[in-house]
Amino acid sequence: MSYNVAEVVVQLASSSSTISAFSPSASQSSRIVAVPQNAIQDNQTGLVISKIENSFAAMVDILAGGGDFLSIPYRSRSASQRAQGALRFPGSNVQEATKFTRMMRIMELAREALVSGRLITKRNIYYQNPDLFKNQGNVDQLVDDLAFTLRVGRDALNIVAASQGLIAGPIKLIMKNNSIISCFLDLDDNRSIPPIAMIREIDFGETRWILVVEKEATFRTLAVSQYWRNCVHGQGIIVTGKGYADLATLEFLNLVHSMRPILPILCVVDCDPHGIDIMRTYKYGSRSMRHEEKVIIPGLQWLGVKIEDVVRQFAVPEEEDSPQSSTDQSSQSSGGYFSIQTSGSLGIPPLQPNVQLRPQRSGGGTTGSLMSLTVTDRKTAQRIFKAMTAGDQDRELDHEETEQLRELQVMLMLNMKAEIQAIDNMGDLSDWLDDKIGLA
Repeated sequence: MSYNVAEVVVQLASSSSTISAFSPSASQSSRIVAVPQNAIQDNQTGLVISKIENSFAAMVDILAGGGDFLSIPYRSRSASQRAQGALRFPGSNVQEATKFTRMMRIMELAREALVSGRLITKRNIYYQNPDLFKNQGNVDQLVDDLAFTLRVGRDALNIVAASQGLIAGPIKLIMKNNSIISCFLDLDDNRSIPPIAMIREIDFGETRWILVVEKEATFRTLAVSQYWRNCVHGQGIIVTGKGYADLATLEFLNLVHSMRPILPILCVVDCDPHGIDIMRTYKYGSRSMRHEEKVIIPGLQWLGVKIEDVVRQFAVPEEEDSPQSSTDQSSQSSGGYFSIQTSGSLGIPPLQPNVQLRPQRSGGGTTGSLMSLTVTDRKTAQRIFKAMTAGDQDRELDHEETEQLRELQVMLMLNMKAEIQAIDNMGDLSDWLDDKIGLA
């Protein structure tokens, strides 16, 4: 399908817009909570429409005056291109002209969605003009860049993405189209987290806690065993973002946290720098989403997996080890054992006077739960250190960040990491979670 830039500019600049306010329905039960829809969102909608239409109107003036090129403001969210800039048509090269045309199309569709009050998906944008966008990644980048340029969240454009996050538990989502999503996950069922803009009310049921897990495999294990129902501390909600969470998952958790701040939100990730980084993304947000306001969960509590959870299992006291331990100790430098002195100098209590840790063995078994850090792990740890200080080496960390820092230091010192699976290798993940949730 051809796309005439000048024709679209004139049509959009001459059209009018109508915005209708949404009045949320009253809750019928204390456990059913209406998703907040307030005047601030309506005002932001009007502001975004105004900014887009002003850009179109400016281009009409340029066309009427016989200008040599069209221009629209453009700021990329990528770290290397944060300076204020513009896209031109015709551009300095084919690539700029193509990007201008793509951005024009996205602005047009965003305006249509805002005026009509409908939501559109990024995937739908791509399939309307596959020849123009070439691939889904180009749409994803430009939608985020448009939101960054306008200094609003992506949801303010009425453009949403299908969430990769999954949810299970005694919770029902009442949608604006009157459909109901029940999150009682079955064995082969999926319950993807919908965009919060599509949710009218949330029925929390008997929810007592919310558990965020890093990996889909762990989520499936807990969901199929119905841990959300069988936890000794009552029923709860289990959520996974399948690694680094996407925007829809982060916004949903932020919404739930704001609607039910009394519910503890707990997090379980791998015992490695990437796990800590994922947990920090949930709690503090990420740099790439710094223009998104509602993507953090400040009350999130980190349950583990932590170094002490796995070290205590695999630590072998020297005085209780077998006679062969002396031979093993002599081969420490070649990887036979890790010999650890835990003096508590990093702020953690000593585990034992002198312990040995068995490293990973190719034959599997419980010892295979411990692994050495990779170069990428160490680089991730360094990046987290920099994020904690944020350029200020003298900044005082709070107790939570202090714990994160100590965990990273111990990982680097021991050259050791472990996955969530290590807990199952040691015993039972459900029992471990019962203990951890009880202490939270």
